[in-house]
Amino acid sequence: MKCFLAAALVCLHAAAQSVPTIAIIETYGNKAFTPEKLRKELKIAEGDPLPPSKGDLEELLVGLKGILRANVEAICCEQGKAIFYVGVEERGRPHLDIREEPKNENLKLPEDVGAIYEKLIAATAEATRKGETREDWSQGFTLLEEAGAREVQLQLPAIAEDHQVILRQIVRESADPDDRRVAAAILGYGPKAQAIIEDLQLALRDPDQEVRAASLRSLAPLAFYATAHPDAEIRVLTTWFVEMLNSVAWKDRMNAMNLLIPLTTTRDEKLIRHMRERGIPALAEMAMWKHLPHALPAYILLGRVAGLSEKEIEDTWSANQREVTIQKIRKKLKA
Repeated sequence: MKCFLAAALVCLHAAAQSVPTIAIIETYGNKAFTPEKLRKELKIAEGDPLPPSKGDLEELLVGLKGILRANVEAICCEQGKAIFYVGVEERGRPHLDIREEPKNENLKLPEDVGAIYEKLIAATAEATRKGETREDWSQGFTLLEEAGAREVQLQLPAIAEDHQVILRQIVRESADPDDRRVAAAILGYGPKAQAIIEDLQLALRDPDQEVRAASLRSLAPLAFYATAHPDAEIRVLTTWFVEMLNSVAWKDRMNAMNLLIPLTTTRDEKLIRHMRERGIPALAEMAMWKHLPHALPAYILLGRVAGLSEKEIEDTWSANQREVTIQKIRKKLKA
């Protein structure tokens, strides 16, 4: 059984030996089921201790008529307590199209790729600990300003190029989600080739959400590079970034929003149109979340899709006019 305790360790640190408490319960993807109905089915309430089993709760939700998939996450923190997200995918509703689980058990990650990835994780963690997390995307991949992490990252383009054939095979075919995740992360540093981009876009529909997250992190700098360097003749489709707003996984939604925020600053007509067609209900429900840091990205994107100026978005948020503004936007866009 999967446990929530690891996800709430930061909350636990402040609370010594006590079990984390639920501060807020947020829901998404639910139209046929009210938030109250979902809480009742799960037997959870704000102020309760965190439930012990993620898997049991998701299984319970999928057992309800009309719910195809479910995802529950405990996220830190609201005043030292957990934010509890309950996401469902209801039959017939917009959703992220997940591909089938790859089955090739013979593909193995090269040892030097695994070794450099471990160094990357350690160096990135150290940069985060030091608070030096500013990133440079100008080369089409992520470079942290922190010297130690940057030194490791600068080794990755050569490794990704040398191993691009096997890394692409692993992303597409490997039965090991950990290997697919590493391959997706390293491929982002490889040659700026359309075929590699297409492999990473396929990985955005991987059955494992950590693989999807790694692919999105690789594609984000490439998307900006492609826009800034049309002569490179590469193209990153924003289609799946928008589709991830409808994912049952909370992490997919947050990762997609955090990427779409900078991508929509220019109000690209094609991207805005796609978000209007596929993202309004998801953005509207997330913009109403009680935990404001998580609601704000959705509110900004919703405002941009509706044609609000940046000042209007900021002013209505600051004036606590969020709910009435969202209602006006939904009425205007008939969503």
